Amino acid sequence: MKVGIVGVGLIPWKVRYADKTYYELALDVTKAALQDAGITSRDVDHVVWGLSDLMVAWVRQCCPSTTMQDYIGMAGKSSVHVSAGAVTGAMAVRQGMIEILSGMSEVTLVVGSGKGMDLWDPVQQKRSSAFLKAIMLDLDTNWEVPVEPLAAANFGFAVQAHMDRFGSPTEEQMAKVSIKNHRNALSNPLAQSGIALTMEDVMQSRRVAGPLKLYDCCLYSEGAAALILASEDRAREISRNPIWIDGVGAANERSYMPDFDNLGRIMCQQKSAERAYAMAGIKDPLKELDFIETHDLLTGVELMSYAELGLCKAGEGGRLIDEGFTERTGPMPVNPSGGMIGCGHVAGCSGISRIGEVTQQLRGQAGGTQVPINKGRAIFSAIGGPGISQSCTVVLGAS
Repeated sequence: MKVGIVGVGLIPWKVRYADKTYYELALDVTKAALQDAGITSRDVDHVVWGLSDLMVAWVRQCCPSTTMQDYIGMAGKSSVHVSAGAVTGAMAVRQGMIEILSGMSEVTLVVGSGKGMDLWDPVQQKRSSAFLKAIMLDLDTNWEVPVEPLAAANFGFAVQAHMDRFGSPTEEQMAKVSIKNHRNALSNPLAQSGIALTMEDVMQSRRVAGPLKLYDCCLYSEGAAALILASEDRAREISRNPIWIDGVGAANERSYMPDFDNLGRIMCQQKSAERAYAMAGIKDPLKELDFIETHDLLTGVELMSYAELGLCKAGEGGRLIDEGFTERTGPMPVNPSGGMIGCGHVAGCSGISRIGEVTQQLRGQAGGTQVPINKGRAIFSAIGGPGISQSCTVVLGAS
């Protein structure tokens, strides 16, 4: 039995949707996904909500999925709320796949919404820092938050450890990822941060944490995304070209970074990728994938991911970017959409959006970011949870 993606609902990433609530954003993408699939809400059996645990703090609502399900016209249907930090969106798609494979539903809506920029400081008369502070609640608040006050610092520890261990990547190699992803985003109408940058622009931008500078980091955003998943029979009825989910993999590691058994690596990503490849029957990703979308919260994390996803040996990610191997026109394009650095990112809907981008690529409907599709396979790999200790890799195979 297969599970297919038959509908995609995406909206542009923005710094802030000042005129939209989080449930209005969810409605917009739900309507778009239903229209794309050519079905109505009556055809949906179940809803999986990809809402980060941090939404409680951002929108001051303990059960946002309850409010949202009613608002988008899905009241009376079963649902489940998935929450796993930055990996929430990918895990929500995984849960939607499980729901269908279990036989509990034939058509499942996977939807996520992320909004937190409405938080306002009345004293300073500007946006509050509470949004960024809430993000750190994913970490151990007793031991990690005091020394890792920002997500960039938390992930930056892993990047610095990788540099110390392998001598790579260099700051210049990380800058090349920034230039690549910001440039790719120029061709993506949904992207927030399409910019033509030079090496000098990146290298002279202000330092944020350790080796990481401003342009090495993605922007926190607001957005939403939705996908319609269907069983094999229903997918063939609904769509002439369903995109099949061939495999998924997930793995958890120890959550406290000083206790990591392999500091400087993202072993959970490697394990989840291996499991997804095994499920999909992929022996050599370099020969069997057309492109990759992966978690690029920071440029250094993308370069580390090259090895964990099977493109090279550990420590050789910098070589691949030097050779242009992962450029949109290279042998293995990575983040042709612009990734999180070029598009934007907020925990919850980000992974759903990126899987939607991969689906559009495999359909041949990605517009200016389209890459050649010869093998009909691609992956999206998310990293998240406490620190960088959890990952879900979704392998998509075209029909």
